Amino acid sequence: MFEVKGFDPHNDYVMIKVERAVDGDNIRARRCFVCGDQPTTGVGEHVFPKWLQTRFGLFDERLTLINGTFIPYRSLTVPCCAECNTGFLSRIETEVQEIVERGSVETSADRLSVARWMAKILVGILVKETALLLDRKDPTLGNIVTADFISELVHCQLLLQSARKPARFGALHGTFPFTLYWYRIDGLENGFDLSTDIVGQSIAMRVGKLGLAFVNDGGLQMIHGEKGPYGLEGVTVLPHQFGELAARVHTKASLRDATHFYLNSETPTHLTIEQQDVRPFTSTTLAGGEMQVFQPWDSWKFSVRAAQVTRLEESVFMDTITGREMTTLTNLL
Repeated sequence: MFEVKGFDPHNDYVMIKVERAVDGDNIRARRCFVCGDQPTTGVGEHVFPKWLQTRFGLFDERLTLINGTFIPYRSLTVPCCAECNTGFLSRIETEVQEIVERGSVETSADRLSVARWMAKILVGILVKETALLLDRKDPTLGNIVTADFISELVHCQLLLQSARKPARFGALHGTFPFTLYWYRIDGLENGFDLSTDIVGQSIAMRVGKLGLAFVNDGGLQMIHGEKGPYGLEGVTVLPHQFGELAARVHTKASLRDATHFYLNSETPTHLTIEQQDVRPFTSTTLAGGEMQVFQPWDSWKFSVRAAQVTRLEESVFMDTITGREMTTLTNLL
């Protein structure tokens, strides 16, 4: 159990705000993306904050959306009320900016701050896509993401909004109910990369000297190692090596075959988020007798994803003749 302190308690219930924030009708009405209330006038919340866009020269760079179209980072805004924007979201940004400039995740508090920030970006991207047409030439096809899909991110929202008041966490696989790995990057100070897996609810980001990979999976990936792929969390890697690590996390996230049952509670002064057990989606039993929580590893799927993230050839990660998986991480193993 881990308790987060430092925020003024108040009587507004976080879980009610989360429920409103993921409600399809509120998403369609373009209400505040983190409380479901009426947004203020103006551009709203920048999914990628201005300090990040300034630090890494992103204003005129473009993000690839799910349908293959592009949007400038400066235009990636979502409806947000002034109270949320200048309140708990601002505190999260301040905490993470310091971590990014330092280039390391040193404490449990750092880890939680980064996870909340990554959750905000993942939710923000998808909320933005609920307002964009899948095909501008054919509006009848609807939007890129349906408003009702956002309800799938309820635990992501709960993690993000746990910053509103002191929160206690009870997790089965670590200190917190999420997966987060970080790495030191040996590369350009202003280097930036982003990759996501919407199905697996994972997001990875290279921000200068820091590489981050987050999965909204209740920490399930940590069953197979708290330090991530090959146990390399915290080591110094090259940008393309971080890309491979991110691809491994994304691939694993897409193969998740279980979820968690939570018993959450809230008082006027505290929020408690507690996992009770793991609940597989299927009844597949493994050789050792345990239930399957991840589908079998798919080397081909990984090699395709790694090529996309690193911009290297698929042959770097898969010998097409022998079918043998390969890695760029040999010098670190």
